[in-house]
Order: sequence, then structure tokens, then C-alpha cells
Amino acid sequence: MTKKIVWLVVSCLMVLSLLVASCSSDEKEPAETENGNQSPTTETEPEGPDIGEGKIPVTTDEEPQYGGTLSLIYGLDIMGYDPLTTPDYWDVAGHITHDELLEGDWSKGPAGTGEFTWKTNDVYRWDSKSGALAESFEILSPGHMIFHIRQGVHFGLNPDSEASRLVNGRELTGEDVYWNIDRWITGEGSQIARSARTMAESIEYNLLDEWTLELKVPVEESIYLAAYLVDWNAIWPKEVIETYGTITDWQNSVGTGPYFITDYTRSSAVTFEKNPNYWETDPVGAGKGNRLPYIDTVKYLIIPDLSTQEAAVRTGQVDAHFGITLDTIQNITSTASDIIVAKQIPAAAYSIAMHTDDPDSPFGKKEVRQALQMAINYDEIIEDFYQGEAEIPSYPITPEPELAAAFLSLDEAPKSVKDLYTYNPDMAKQLLSDAGYPKGFSATITCVNPNVDYLSIVAAMWDEIGVTLNINPLETGAYNSMWAARNYEGLFYTLQPSSGTYVRMLALTGSSVGGNLSFVDDAQVNQAKTDMLAAFAAGDQEEVDRIHKALMPYVMEQAWAIPSPAAYTFTAWWPWLKGYHGEYSNGICNEFRWSKYAWIDQALKKSMGFN
Repeated sequence: MTKKIVWLVVSCLMVLSLLVASCSSDEKEPAETENGNQSPTTETEPEGPDIGEGKIPVTTDEEPQYGGTLSLIYGLDIMGYDPLTTPDYWDVAGHITHDELLEGDWSKGPAGTGEFTWKTNDVYRWDSKSGALAESFEILSPGHMIFHIRQGVHFGLNPDSEASRLVNGRELTGEDVYWNIDRWITGEGSQIARSARTMAESIEYNLLDEWTLELKVPVEESIYLAAYLVDWNAIWPKEVIETYGTITDWQNSVGTGPYFITDYTRSSAVTFEKNPNYWETDPVGAGKGNRLPYIDTVKYLIIPDLSTQEAAVRTGQVDAHFGITLDTIQNITSTASDIIVAKQIPAAAYSIAMHTDDPDSPFGKKEVRQALQMAINYDEIIEDFYQGEAEIPSYPITPEPELAAAFLSLDEAPKSVKDLYTYNPDMAKQLLSDAGYPKGFSATITCVNPNVDYLSIVAAMWDEIGVTLNINPLETGAYNSMWAARNYEGLFYTLQPSSGTYVRMLALTGSSVGGNLSFVDDAQVNQAKTDMLAAFAAGDQEEVDRIHKALMPYVMEQAWAIPSPAAYTFTAWWPWLKGYHGEYSNGICNEFRWSKYAWIDQALKKSMGFN
């Protein structure tokens, strides 16, 4: 069989965030682990793998086909099913068995207009949403919204499920939606009441008529409607909860979504079968108007081991995988040259945090922080350590395409910011001397073992300006406890909160878990946050982004954290997976929801030697 490499140009960038900062809050809630266009036009044949450039694979207006099996990798066991107690980022089964009020608009992604990449799971903006169980919504005034519940949607009827037979495929009602929201807000053990306490205490919700839901929150809490209610939690039938209580058994799963769970073997696999009476139709392309989903069976293969994941991708045991490192994708493409690859910028990049709130510490002085950043040779690190596959600036947000209007590039930045990213050890020494440290100083940085190689490079560079960096790697449990409590001495190497949280300024305000590790409390930043939240509540995304971008020269000049380059990760999929462009999550923490739009070219798969 003749092999050829097909690559995807990524002018838009996907997201991988190792910690679910995209779904973190201003309350003390543990962060979790998770995995973040140009329309395809022509196929080319490069001489060999050139991951940094890439080429766009051919797609045509092929009529989608029904049938087949989609196999994907999930690195963890299923952590829960019930939205009362299980945050959406853990409920990966519910992403395809249930529906939410809103979701990311597939017709605005690569399959349609290309306004969003859906390669990230942290897009909060209202103009990215389409109706799911709510067919439409209105912002009547800041913090005051109306949702029109879709009529004619039925809970799926799986005849092999006792819980599903209990519901008997009845129609979803506005009362179902109201009952679910009331349970999320007031139910015992509510993860929303814990994670968004102030919103839960202040929200008003009313069913105005059989199909119209009203939600009211204070202006500053409006973003939590997007973050925790309408594009977050799945709707369940009341009678299932009343019969079985909090759902912990997959066999009691009943939703309106495109698939049923039909089997689950712990630490092995989850199997889903098509809901033949799913309500949604294909919104774009040659299949527009077709009843969804196309694929008969979806499988999540639970594979925590990275080398086993690599083998599964390389040998075609899975159809697509996400968040792949550069070394691994090079290994995969060296033997599986038919595979399609796209690269993505992560939603969150690492940085060196420090106690900027301590005036007696070196890190309480802006000149010291700026010196430390100037002493890092970013160009050299990107070229040598990351093989060219990383970007700056990456703090406080990375250059996600969805955030382009809020992001300040170095080309647009003032000289004072550009200088911080320009290697200048002589200027760094002068700044240290001006700050009262002419001979430098010593500091210890806490990290985990995988970070040691990068930090060793930084240590060598800082040594040139008289700063001795002692690296203190901890085992993951101890590190996470310190990270969650923001209880460290010296320096702390950490992922910043997901870039999509920029409206809430989690990287620069408050004391949320995983946020503001540098203890920033700045009046200008705090005011910008207030103004952005007000604009978001009014649905004015243009104003949100304008405020943020205008603030960035000031924020970046403060050097409250020393950023590391944002390293690309990669998505790989086999050519028989059609109607797919590297998407990961259309909406907030909606991993794998894209599967209802994709289809399997079974003839192509067979012709390539795969069953």
C-alpha cells in the first residue's frame, strides 16, 4: 500500500490544559486533570514529516454515511454520572448520553463558518452558543436571561435498560429543566453550590410558562450562568433520580443525548450505542438536515499508560486522539504515515509564580521580576528545547484563536514588554543591582519531576546573572496539595488557569484553587475584571476583549509571573474519520460531543487494511 502523509494547517490552535482551570471557580474547589479555521482545501505530499508547517487534508462534499464504530482513548475511569455531584469535566459519558441547554455551535466551527475551532474546551462567549435543549435564549438585561425550551425532544428509550423503560421515552418539558436547576442549586452535595457559591446563593429561577425559563443573577455573577449552568450540566428525568437517588451506576443513565451507555468494564472500556430517536439534525454541509448521529457505536478505551495510547493510535485501534506530545507524534508518524495531524496551542502554559505580595522578598520588586524574565533566552529555548514548536507570549493567556481579539502579541506590544522577551543578561544584572541585589541571590523553586529539565535550563541562564535556582521536585500528591492551598515558599512552577477564564481574571485576582499563584492584588486589574464581567453580562463580547487587550501592556510589564513558552500539542486521526477536523469540545468541557456529527468511511477503512 502506498503511504502518503497528510497534514492539517493550523492557523487556529487547539488547547490542551493539564488542569481543568478552564472550569475552575472563584471558590475553593479542587482543579482536575483533563486534556484544548481554515477550511480544508487541498492535499499535498511533503517529502517527510514537517509537523511545524503541516498541510491541509482534502475534504469534499461527500454525503455522510451511517454506521460503523468510533473508538477513542480516555485516560481515566469514569468518575461519575450525576451532575449534582460530578462536575462536567468528569462526566465524559454524559457528554454523549445527555444534552445541556446550550452547546458550542457546530455550524460556526471548521465544518461551517470557521469562527471557532472547537479545539479547546473553554469558550464561554455567548456568541459561540447554539440551542440544544433550549432552542434559543435572550439577554433581557445584564444578568437577566430567558431560555426557550425546545419542544418535541424525548428522552431516549433503551429497551434493555430498566431505568430507561421507567421514563418510557417521554417528552422533555420545561418543568424537567426547572427541576434540574433547582436540584443543582439546592441539592445536598451540589458541586455548583460549592464551586460557584455566590451565584448559587443569589440566583433567581422561574418557569414563566410551560416552555420558558427565566434566570436572574447579579451582573458580576452572570458569567457563572455560562460556566456552570447552561453549557455545563446535563438534564435528567426527574423520575430516575427519585427512584434511584444520586446516580452512581451507569445502568441508571437516562438522557436525551445521541447515545446510550450499553456496557462499562472498569479500567477497560465504555460502550455506547446510537439513540435511534435523537432529536438533532446535521446543521451544515452535504448532510445538512440528516438525523444525527451517524455512527452506530462509540467506545471509550480506558488507557492511562502513554506508551499504550501511542500504540493504539499508531495501529489504528483508535480513530482519533488528542493532547499528544511532539516526541510521541513523531513516533506515530514515523510508522503510520497515513494519519492526519493537527497542532494546537494549549489553553494554559506554565509559568514561575512567586510571592509578589511580600515587600521584603526579592519578588516583591518589579525590577527583580523583570530581570529574571530578561535573563531567559526564549528564542534559544523554543528552538532547542521545543524544536520550534512553542509560542510566546503565553502569560496571562495563550494565543488561542478564539481569544485573538483579547490577546496582545509581541508585534503589537510596547517596547517595555518586548524588552522582557528579549534575552539581555547585562540589562538583567543592572536591574538586579538597581533593586539592591548587585550580587544576585538564591531561591528555591517547587515543581514536579517532569518540569526539572526545563527548569535546569532556566537555572543555568539565571546563574549568568548571579541568581542561584535550587530545584525542588515533589511527588504529585504533595505538589497538588501545596498548589491547591497556594502554600509555598520561594518560587512555584505551575500551569496558569485556562486562558478562557480571562474574563474572571483567575490568573491575576482572588484566591481560587490554581489561580493567582503570585498573590496579585492590583487596583487596575481588579477594575478591569469588574468592567469585563459587566460587558459579558450584557452580551458585549467586543467590549470584553477590548478591555482585556488594553490592560495587557500593563499586566505583562509587571512580570508577576515568569512565563514559559506555550508548547504545541497534537491531535491525530485516521483518514476514514470524516466530518471531523480535529475538534475536541464544542462548548465548555464538552469533550467528545463532536462525535454525533462525525462519520466513518467504512469502505476507505477496509481498503487501508483495517476492519
